[in-house]
Amino acid sequence: MGTSTTADTSTSTAPLAAEKRPYRPYTAWVLILFALVSTFSFVDRIIVQVLVQPIKAELHVSDAKMGFLGGMTFAVLYALLSIPIARLAERKNRVAIISISTALWSLATAVSGFASNFTHLVFARIGVGVGEAAGGPATTSVIADYFPRQQRASAMAIYGLAVPLGALIGGSLGGFIALHWGWRAAFLVVGIPGVVLALLQWLTIREPARGQNDPGIDVSQTPPFTAVLRRFRTRPALMNIVFGATISTVAGYGVNYFLAAYLSRRFGLNYAQAGLLVGLISSVPASLSFLAGGFLSDWAGRRRAYWYALIPALGSALCAPFYISAVRADTWVIATAFLSIAAMCQYAYIPAAAAITQNMMEPRMRASATAVTGLIYTLVGQGLGPLMVGALSDHFTRRAFAGDFNWSCHADAGVVSVACGQATSTGLETALTLWALLYLWSGLHLALGSRTLGRDLARKD
Repeated sequence: MGTSTTADTSTSTAPLAAEKRPYRPYTAWVLILFALVSTFSFVDRIIVQVLVQPIKAELHVSDAKMGFLGGMTFAVLYALLSIPIARLAERKNRVAIISISTALWSLATAVSGFASNFTHLVFARIGVGVGEAAGGPATTSVIADYFPRQQRASAMAIYGLAVPLGALIGGSLGGFIALHWGWRAAFLVVGIPGVVLALLQWLTIREPARGQNDPGIDVSQTPPFTAVLRRFRTRPALMNIVFGATISTVAGYGVNYFLAAYLSRRFGLNYAQAGLLVGLISSVPASLSFLAGGFLSDWAGRRRAYWYALIPALGSALCAPFYISAVRADTWVIATAFLSIAAMCQYAYIPAAAAITQNMMEPRMRASATAVTGLIYTLVGQGLGPLMVGALSDHFTRRAFAGDFNWSCHADAGVVSVACGQATSTGLETALTLWALLYLWSGLHLALGSRTLGRDLARKD
């Protein structure tokens, strides 16, 4: 067990000798365990999406408030804490930090089940953000030290499978539990496994030597945070790729957060049916997107570096027409088909962008760089995406209703009266259609990043 202390003794200036490097079965275990932890981390995030309708009906809140619950409540403290904790991870034992953070966000998710009003639920979700702020940057840094640079996009793709797997578990299980035992029980059930996984991390994962797969780089000193920011600023490809990934994140969180609610409002599906559909859409198709974004980028990138950006650019650009076709569909079957195709395109940017960021940083910059990108993706993407789509939905709902929606539909929270229900369906449909157009903007910046990617990856300053 290599996590009994928070001190970090991995300050070698050279990689480990070949015979001392971890065996492949062990590195596979590390990656699988991290992917499992990330899976339940994503379950904890997506569960709120599946529970939008039952929470909204019981607590009588607007779509904008539900967007705030799923976005800003998580994002603000995540943003405030991620960089300081990442700087700590550059110096101290990362596995210990990851294990403690996993236990924290798991317990905060379970506590969400005891919320008696909207304010209590907001504070519980803030706790989830605090826990996840600590784990992400340190985990990515550890993975980069266990895998060489030519395999990092593939490793990130496997790690990234947590997103579709978490969506499947969170969507199907969350909706089923909410239908039969209520939304509070759903929070309790999905929060507990993370505590067990935190213990497994603590007991079985060893802290790797920093830079063991980056020969010739001095890892004895931790560069200042300004050096990390300078590395971003002086690499145009990285700036464009991070900007494009941010826009995709804004679009993705905004659209996906309200998908289960849209299927319920538009086609009359119950919580379990809508949750299961969202879970299935976000599992196999999204897994293919992650694998293509990682393995295909590594394969093509060995020939020309620009493919690391062009493959995600193509995927993002294709998302817009497929999502718009889905929300304009007349039946849930057609909508599901288009949503599945969109999901196969949507996630290709994640492993590629993560690998590019890691490969442009020195070993003791990586946790900080991940914290910077994580802060942007979370604060802007998760923070603003659901909130803005919720606000747009409320706006277009009021326009679609013949009368004063706030006065007429307040008692039923917009989900009982036929006229109110039709207005909320139309409003959300219009909001999702407009928001999906952001994927075109994302694809443009990812493509722009490909122009200087090879030169920027080769730089050593």
